[in-house]
Amino acid sequence: MGTTTGSLLAADGTRLFYREWPVAKPRASLVLVHGLGEHGERYAHVATRLNSRDIAVRIADLRGHGRSDGPRAALPHADDFLSDLKLVFDDYALQLGTTPFLLGHSLGGLIAARFATSGYSPVRGLILASPALALRMSLFESTLFALGSIFAPNLSIDNRIPVDGISHDPSVTADAESDKLNHHRITPRLLGFMLNAIDRVREDASHFTKPTLLLVAGADPIVNAQGSRDFYDLLPELTRSLRWYDEAYHELFNEIPVIRLRVLNDLCIWLDAQIPKPSRF
Repeated sequence: MGTTTGSLLAADGTRLFYREWPVAKPRASLVLVHGLGEHGERYAHVATRLNSRDIAVRIADLRGHGRSDGPRAALPHADDFLSDLKLVFDDYALQLGTTPFLLGHSLGGLIAARFATSGYSPVRGLILASPALALRMSLFESTLFALGSIFAPNLSIDNRIPVDGISHDPSVTADAESDKLNHHRITPRLLGFMLNAIDRVREDASHFTKPTLLLVAGADPIVNAQGSRDFYDLLPELTRSLRWYDEAYHELFNEIPVIRLRVLNDLCIWLDAQIPKPSRF
């Protein structure tokens, strides 16, 4: 049916841009949350694949990212990502008349996990791809950001994410470097949100009973994959699933084709298992 675009106004007037991939008769719907410094258009191939399974998709650019408004990587309030996601998610649920699944990658995975486990809105199921559930930070970086959170919470600095760690595919890293909608910034307040969210997700995990799938890059040089393992261990056994890709770098959906297809297949198989088949009668 083609891609459509639109925008919503957050409580503080920030315009949040979104893309939708509709289907004529959706079996289910899904909201995807992208990672730090990127934007939703990088997941068009994921949405297209889900459309082939009759799943409608919405992806909004986070505030301060992509085509959404706001200073790059800045947060006026610590929980802005969560209130923004509630607006995007609830609006889509109302539009389609069904509760969406929630999928998040990296920072988006942490936002999605915090949103779902804390019950901001009911979700049909939760999917986390390379979620930022544990960070790689030196003592110097921790001290620097602690001071920044006090004296300059929205001071924008280089996030120091190694672009060659996102994928084994050189065309992906080249495209990420040249993409004018990407940025390489982070602020102390954004990092503070992440550290707080990691703690809260761990506290709430054991009470979260919705179906949950973790897609984890075992060779991830950007986030610590052990955080996903720890979160998985805290979830109720009957609702959790884990797919571990030993050789994969951070961006599972943008890895070399052989890995990317495995990940997309695993995602679709899991989603199919969660969606009841229509009755023949």
